[in-house]
Amino acid sequence: MNFLKKRKGLIAFLVVLAFLYIALSFAKSLFLKQLARRLDRAFEVGEIRLSYLPPALTIKNLKSRSENPSFSLRNLRISIGFLSLLKSQKPVTVEIFQPIVFYDARASKSSSGGGGLSLNLPLVIESGYINNGYFAFELNQGSYELSGVSAFFRLESGRLNLLLRANQSKIRPYSSKLLLEGAVETLITTRGKTVNINRLIIQGDNSAVRVEGKIFQSERTRVDLRAVYNLDTQFIMSAFSLPFVWGGKTAGEVTISNESGPLIITSDYKTRDFSLNRVDLGSVEGQVVVEQGRGGQILAEIKNGSRPVEKVIITYGSGKIGGQMFGFHLDPIMEYASVPWPVASAAWGNFSYSQGQLRATAEFRDKVETGSVGGRYLFNGQTQIDLNLPKKDLKIQAKDLKSSFGRMVIGGELTIGERIDLSISGQFFDIKAAREFTEKIFKTTFDFPEIRGAGRADVSINGAYGHPRLHFEFSCSPAGFERFEVTTARGEIQVASGLVTGKVYVVDKNFQGQLDLEIGGKQSRTRMLLERGLVETFLGYLKVNFPIKGPTGGEFFYLTSEKGVEFEGDFFSEELFLLGTRIEQVKGKIIWKDESLSFPDLRFNLNGGQVYGRLQLGFKNNDYDFDLKGSGVNLSPFSSDFAGTISLDLIGQGVFGQDRPYGNFKIDKFGVFFLKTASASGQYFLNFLNNNLNVEIKGNLFPGESNFETRIDIPFDRDFLSGEVKGRLTNLDFLLPWKGAEGTVDYLLSFQGPVSSLDLSGAVEVKGSLIPIPGFAHALNDFSGLAFIKNSQVSIRSFQGSLGGGPIQGSGELKFGASGLDSAEIRMDGEKMQLSVFERTRSLADGQLRFIKEGPRMVFEGDLELKEVLWKKEFWERLSFSSQAYSNGTNKSWIDDLNLNLRLRASDNVWVENSLGRIRARLDLTISGTVSNPIITGEIEALSGTVYFQDRDFKVIRGRLSFFNPLTIDPYLDFQGEAYVKDYHVLFTLSGLVSNLNPEFSSSPPLPTEEILSLLALGESYQRRYFLDPTQMSTASLISYQLAKKSESLFSLDRFRLDPFVMGSTSEITARLTVGKRLSKNFFLLYSTNLATQREEIVRLEWELSGGFSLVAIRNELGRVSFDLKLRRRF
Repeated sequence: MNFLKKRKGLIAFLVVLAFLYIALSFAKSLFLKQLARRLDRAFEVGEIRLSYLPPALTIKNLKSRSENPSFSLRNLRISIGFLSLLKSQKPVTVEIFQPIVFYDARASKSSSGGGGLSLNLPLVIESGYINNGYFAFELNQGSYELSGVSAFFRLESGRLNLLLRANQSKIRPYSSKLLLEGAVETLITTRGKTVNINRLIIQGDNSAVRVEGKIFQSERTRVDLRAVYNLDTQFIMSAFSLPFVWGGKTAGEVTISNESGPLIITSDYKTRDFSLNRVDLGSVEGQVVVEQGRGGQILAEIKNGSRPVEKVIITYGSGKIGGQMFGFHLDPIMEYASVPWPVASAAWGNFSYSQGQLRATAEFRDKVETGSVGGRYLFNGQTQIDLNLPKKDLKIQAKDLKSSFGRMVIGGELTIGERIDLSISGQFFDIKAAREFTEKIFKTTFDFPEIRGAGRADVSINGAYGHPRLHFEFSCSPAGFERFEVTTARGEIQVASGLVTGKVYVVDKNFQGQLDLEIGGKQSRTRMLLERGLVETFLGYLKVNFPIKGPTGGEFFYLTSEKGVEFEGDFFSEELFLLGTRIEQVKGKIIWKDESLSFPDLRFNLNGGQVYGRLQLGFKNNDYDFDLKGSGVNLSPFSSDFAGTISLDLIGQGVFGQDRPYGNFKIDKFGVFFLKTASASGQYFLNFLNNNLNVEIKGNLFPGESNFETRIDIPFDRDFLSGEVKGRLTNLDFLLPWKGAEGTVDYLLSFQGPVSSLDLSGAVEVKGSLIPIPGFAHALNDFSGLAFIKNSQVSIRSFQGSLGGGPIQGSGELKFGASGLDSAEIRMDGEKMQLSVFERTRSLADGQLRFIKEGPRMVFEGDLELKEVLWKKEFWERLSFSSQAYSNGTNKSWIDDLNLNLRLRASDNVWVENSLGRIRARLDLTISGTVSNPIITGEIEALSGTVYFQDRDFKVIRGRLSFFNPLTIDPYLDFQGEAYVKDYHVLFTLSGLVSNLNPEFSSSPPLPTEEILSLLALGESYQRRYFLDPTQMSTASLISYQLAKKSESLFSLDRFRLDPFVMGSTSEITARLTVGKRLSKNFFLLYSTNLATQREEIVRLEWELSGGFSLVAIRNELGRVSFDLKLRRRF
């Protein structure tokens, strides 16, 4: 009992505890049942648990029974502090795990799950947590989805602080089809009816938004938000329900406010890499203003490279879009409408879009003279376009629309891809460009050949969109059709069902006439009635390089098909040019087929001759067929370097490269450059490959057997020749202007260039035994040389030979022209040359000679050093170079006009042997003038010798012969000689011009002049028995002397004298004849007789044994014979 008494308080406490436990358990059970019953009205509950320590309520797997809104969570924990239990409004802390919330304000609310939920618990939520939540809301302002949401909130004195983060968000504003995705972070505080958005950040991979501001909830919700953003442009435009396809990233600032009434959104933005309807536009800057319920306006300034700034204002609202454009390129709009737009011009005007109908009024303001830009065209003028997008109907109206290709009026409509009804008329500057523009804008290709030119045209296009009918009337200047280019063309063309027909009359410098066109399928046929046309033009259309040019006329047919191009017709021409050569009266038939050109019947006149036959050339297979003949063709018109008349033929059939056509030729009076022959004949072969004609010729020159080979290459696409000539000349008369040369010439020459001015080069080697020199007593013997030829110039690099028995070497330059040798310079050096410059002269000389010719003037000059000279010519005789041995006839030769400039020098050993005597001398002479009229200047000085006078030998004491007159050969003689007659020493002096000598005589012992003359004439002095003027005696002697000189020349005597003679002791004077002949160098025979009687004959023989010593035998007039030995010494 004591134990119980002692433990009574404890027991009472335990009883109270037990009661409380039972009461709390009952209350807990009752609370949980009541809570479960109430929750069950709206939710499905998995488990409800209430704990005491700490006091907390836990609900698991809670799910709303309604579908809109719908709510579920995995775990809900509501905890309360012990002190909070003592308060009437007990603050609790809520923890929500994995809540899922969905609400669609645009759908009807679900009624499943009973009435609303009302717990009426004396609890106040003080703070809470949300872990890994998901929230989705479909509102009139758009759809919002947050996942991975973590949040903390606290309620205190009517203020809410919320910090929320979502790992992923999907935001679709209004009716946008695009989403804004990214992580979300927001901090929101509320005070009363004001919601402060301290920050709202949405950060995606390529987008970012930051929002700050306030929302005040009263009778009218007021909004004042500011945001900065960097978003896809397409997302922004989609939020505003704007059509089109937008590209690029847009950054800017936006203000959302309804302070003044309706909600207004304004934004300044900048977009880089902006594109509209997949058309790149560069960068855009501008403003956006959107008013709730009324639409909005977008201002855009577009900066695209170097183009001027484009400005567009777009307004939208009530399902309509409109706007204005300032210098805007319509490419994006036309791209949206699926209409090709090859227009480079910017537009000014208005546009609108409503219920699929696009209408634009655009004015283009470009200067169209600039032409196209990048294949796009410039325009100036106003155009109205109506496009029904659903029906793809397009209407175009344009009046006085100017472009780089024309000034036109356009009107019509079309359904894209279905039909077209369009008319275009106006003045076109470039019909080809107009066609290209039309094809591009209608995205079609006209199935007819290309038309080019400028002029007036009316075009109607109607029918099926892809294959419309076309009627084209035009008058163009210039104009072009397919391959044809003309100055003026007028006509009409119809295109229907793939068939093109038309008639065109053309006028052009290349051809004039009518073209009838018929083009269908894959072939065309053009009939050409040509009044006049150029052959090279038609061959150019065929892409055939054939060297024929000139005007022609006739009827031709030009056909094209899958097989290629064909051309044929009959033609006639007064004059054509073949390979640059004029041919006349040309007629025949031409056919081009399968890349083969043929003339089945061809006739023409060529340089006074005729050519006729057929020819065919295959440009693809290189086949040929020739049968041509020609006769009487003059070669000189081909080139001034050619001469002669040719007859030839050409036959053959085969393939070039495998076979060669050939023919024979004969040329009468053939000449090429400076080569002149009587005739030439031979055979030639042709080859034609790669549009080049190759000719090989082998032949001979006549007279003689001078063979030659020639190769010529002739390209047909230009006036050009090339080739080479080689051979041997055995007749040097072909080259030299005189006859008689003996030798050979081997040559190798190449040539190239236009036919009228060939470029010639090569080498020539000369060998021979004889080249006579006209008017010269000596020929060139045993010669050889090498020369190089460049066009008409000949360079003699080396020359060797023999002249007058002495070796010579030379070189030089020759230049030939149309009339022969134009200029020349030939240099020669010789040694020990035996030369006979003049008749009856001979010399042994070393020296240099040079022949110069400049135009008509020729000079032969030189400097000769004479080692030995023999002069047998009389001093008063006219000098002459002519030699009977190599006479060239009596006609005047170019040699006669050869100018001379020769210097002859000899210090000794110059011998003069003529009627004057035999004299050793030295000389220094210059020969000038011409060959036909030479002039000598200089002097000859006698060193020793004998002068003949009156049958007496006068030993030379002094002597000088001076040639001083440049106008005539009449030298001045200064001479003194001596002779011993009987016992007298006679001095004989001559002075004066040779044509007028003045003799003087003196003697020792002194004698009168008449006695000296008698002493010289008779051999003795006589006694004067009558008076006789000594002047008469000397005059008679001199007259006799002059007559004797002529007789000596006539009868080839060394002495012929007719002297006065006194018979015996009488005073009768008669004449004595004396003749003499030098039988050898030192043996002389003299015969003298009295002409009055046959008696008194005297014979005298003189034999010079050595210098100054001689043996004399005399038979006098009485018949007596005597011998004398004579020894002469000068003291």
